Amino acid sequence: MSVRKFPLTLRVAVTGATPDEIREAAVAQALAFFGSSTELDIISAEAEPEGEHHSRYRAVVVFRKVA
Repeated sequence: MSVRKFPLTLRVAVTGATPDEIREAAVAQALAFFGSSTELDIISAEAEPEGEHHSRYRAVVVFRKVA
């Protein structure tokens, strides 16, 4: 049996100075991948300080297309 459709998640890594900046960058990447009119679920999101740049944060966000 061949399965051609299955749930696919996308993990994006972004940086930003604020939560809003991080959200915007992550959503932009997810929409570029899944399609601009796609409804998305956010599976997880984690942010941490970006090394020596205490005013910048690195985040990993995992998206899935709403079925």
